[in-house]
Amino acid sequence: MTGPAPRTPVQRSRLDRGGAREPALAGAQSIQRAITLLRAVAQTNERGARATALAAEVGLSVATTHRILSVLAQEGLLTHDPYSKLYHLGVELFVLGTAAQEFSIRDRLRPVLEQVALETEDTVFLLIRSGNDAVCIDRVEGCFPIRTLTLDVGARRPLGIGAGGMALLGFLPDPEIEAVLAANAPRYASYAGFTADDIRNWVQQTREFGYALNNGSLRPSVLAVGVPVLDAARRIVAAVSVAAIPERMPEDRRERIAEMIARHLSLVGDAAGQTAVR
Repeated sequence: MTGPAPRTPVQRSRLDRGGAREPALAGAQSIQRAITLLRAVAQTNERGARATALAAEVGLSVATTHRILSVLAQEGLLTHDPYSKLYHLGVELFVLGTAAQEFSIRDRLRPVLEQVALETEDTVFLLIRSGNDAVCIDRVEGCFPIRTLTLDVGARRPLGIGAGGMALLGFLPDPEIEAVLAANAPRYASYAGFTADDIRNWVQQTREFGYALNNGSLRPSVLAVGVPVLDAARRIVAAVSVAAIPERMPEDRRERIAEMIARHLSLVGDAAGQTAVR
């Protein structure tokens, strides 16, 4: 599989400081820059980002970056701490996001998450794809005293990281998988030193099992099972995962949990009721 590596959303939108680009209307260019900065903030949302770092990341001048960030903060799409100078995603994005079509998946699958959490007593996550990332859009905690809260709602990881992220990646068409791996390869190293080849090997394992398994390589104290959710055309629309401490995840229980998730998903309906679990 050859060809140039696809670029990340930030890189695709980055202004090529030395190369030619097609002329664009000023208004459209400003919107593109604002979206690029929102994506850049999202990549470091947990720790926050300064304007100077964001400017370097997206290839804009610091003055232009400050101007756009200020408008985004005024509109509630970002927050800005005047003391730390850090930007984070704002609550208005959540308000907009809840109206997006993807979140109808959350509403339909919420009963599945609740039932799986009730039966397993462990934490259940719902993830969707956003570009080359997996985004957690819902979480239900089980009643077992030791809880594995590995993802907050809104958290992002590169596709292929974690059981849910692998479930989203593993059943994509091969060319699409390779495009994701090429785009995310530089990012994987920050997750326990993973490489694109590691992720590629786990894709094969995921397809063989019919579900994704995080066997503790990401975080030794956590094991997780991820099940892909397919639409009527057998396209990936989401993933449901269950995480627990290793002592609660022997091999036979992993398979039972994957089958349990698939069984509950099958009751939801055509739009989100198919899985790859055999």
